[in-house]
Amino acid sequence: MATVDWLTHFNNQPMLTPRSHLVEAHTFLGDQNGQQRVAVDCACGTGRDVLYLLEQGYRVYAFDNDMPRLNTLSEHPLLGANPNLDIQISSFADYHFPKAHLINASACLFFCTPRDFTTLWGRIEYSLETNGIFCGHFLGKETLEADEQLPILTHSQAELEHLLSPFYIISWKKKQEYSANLTGAKRLWLVHTIIAMKK
Repeated sequence: MATVDWLTHFNNQPMLTPRSHLVEAHTFLGDQNGQQRVAVDCACGTGRDVLYLLEQGYRVYAFDNDMPRLNTLSEHPLLGANPNLDIQISSFADYHFPKAHLINASACLFFCTPRDFTTLWGRIEYSLETNGIFCGHFLGKETLEADEQLPILTHSQAELEHLLSPFYIISWKKKQEYSANLTGAKRLWLVHTIIAMKK
């Protein structure tokens, strides 16, 4: 088991290294026949993964619903003035995705409402190019009590398999972690880290 603070990326702090699953996801895209690759970073925070994507030559579209975090991102000397970065303040349900080769949704989808997630996931699936890559995290229902209601979004194994049926699974890792940062009470979570390619 590991203790993970899922919300540390919400704080103003030195730029963290990119998430390892995003780095892995990038390796599956190839050169797109010389076309510039397009990436979307959902709930981008202060730009932890945005910087890596820009360094890899992507045209990056990033959004978040928290203006202070976006201000921190826009003021970063390597991010804010980059002509390949488009930053927007937006909720999950209101964001309109460009056609993209890679969509990163790390440590954020469980903050969607069920209704917003349905809208968001439809847009993610539609906007990804064929052979485009999705990477991100989901929280599993398996560590919940029967009929337990939480203010965050969880998915069963069967629900995730249905969501990902239009994708080839590249990597699907599961890890149990203790954290008090999602609901205020320390508890066990099952975290799914998924990399998938659109069929």
